[in-house]
Amino acid sequence: MAPPQSGIFVPAGTSPREASMPPADWSPLTASARPNAWSSSSTASTRPATSGPNWPRRLVRAGYKVARFEYPNDQRIRTSAALLLDHLRAAHGQGLDEIAIVAHSMGGLVFFDAMTREDGYAGDVVTPEGLPRITRLVAVGTPWNGSSWAQLQAVGEMHEQVTRVLGDASGDIRPMLHYRRDGSGQAGDDLLPTSAFITDIRARAWPEHLPLTIIAGRITNPDPATYESLAESTILRELLGPDDLEAFIADLRAASEDLGDGVVSLDSAFARETDDKHVFAVNHRALLHDSPIDFLTGRAEAGPPAIPIILERLELDAARRTPSDPPQQDD
Repeated sequence: MAPPQSGIFVPAGTSPREASMPPADWSPLTASARPNAWSSSSTASTRPATSGPNWPRRLVRAGYKVARFEYPNDQRIRTSAALLLDHLRAAHGQGLDEIAIVAHSMGGLVFFDAMTREDGYAGDVVTPEGLPRITRLVAVGTPWNGSSWAQLQAVGEMHEQVTRVLGDASGDIRPMLHYRRDGSGQAGDDLLPTSAFITDIRARAWPEHLPLTIIAGRITNPDPATYESLAESTILRELLGPDDLEAFIADLRAASEDLGDGVVSLDSAFARETDDKHVFAVNHRALLHDSPIDFLTGRAEAGPPAIPIILERLELDAARRTPSDPPQQDD
């Protein structure tokens, strides 16, 4: 039977192998499987049927328990945040006291809304009433100032439902029909840079005592020599004239900066204040997920570039709280 459309899910077992299974093989959270590292992402489930996301396996191998928040990712972001709060309250009632968050893309906005809205954490992530404490947010490719590519959200949603069906050994195609119930593009509207939602959260203060790590991608690394060769091009200078050629090169520079990871610009990904910012020469998805070509070429063993940063920050936070033995490295 296919898993519910939304909720908090954990690997079916405690081994790294089980943490790398497709989303259909994960189980609803129970009191006996409380996590200490979470993900919230509209793309956390979009994996080929042959494998699950690679990063949970690496966190489990390092000694952490992981969970994933599933939600209809084409509904209003505020609606998703309200759903998240309902599940967090239920999880706290089961004994979950503390979590760290790894949020990819829109998932960062979902958690931020939950952490700052008055009927949620209201900015208090240290001593919240009826909710687990939050010790850190790692935002991977989160569009804090929105994204002009937001209207492609529906395409990604359809892909997500297809991969869920392919990853479900039961052959149940009913989850595919969730695509027609996952909103009407409201999340895409919310993600537009000029939306009321983005305008609202941009004005909200960051929760006190919550460390923020930002990881972003940039799929272009312009070589200064490229711009120099354009500036020295006799043909372009004759076609455009000196002033227009200079403006053309300036536009190219701006475009390469704004492109970011192909979905979220660097300006948007880095919009929140923190000294803990990192940028890698990969696209939006590759920040946190291996691609099929990585498995073919052997690059999957190195893992996505966000993984080492995530592990370092979780270990740092654990060391600051209480010294403990190193996590087990068993497979």
